[in-house]
Amino acid sequence: MKCPKCGFDNPEDVLFCKECDWRTDIPYVPERKPNAAMFCALALVIGIAAAALCIKDDTAIAAVVLGAAGMVLGGYAVNLPRLLGGDRKTLLTLIAGVGLMLSMVGFMLGLYEAVL
Repeated sequence: MKCPKCGFDNPEDVLFCKECDWRTDIPYVPERKPNAAMFCALALVIGIAAAALCIKDDTAIAAVVLGAAGMVLGGYAVNLPRLLGGDRKTLLTLIAGVGLMLSMVGFMLGLYEAVL
């Protein structure tokens, strides 16, 4: 019987794999990690959009809303590459950090324009 996790060829009557100790009668579903690059790029896009909405007339409320959403997503995305590791974690953290800062700028300028 092949192990569903590692593929080791076990005898038919075993309950646990001799190689990885996985139960041979339970299917293996690998753990899915969030895509750090997607979150960081999305934080950057939202930050750019929030900052751009501040420049345009009559879009202050949209800039505040998009800036607030970008700050939440950017705060998550800045830490995600560090937690998941990988070879591009510095670059991804930088991209998310720029998106977070642009979201803060969009939020603050939008709030300033909405109040005045």
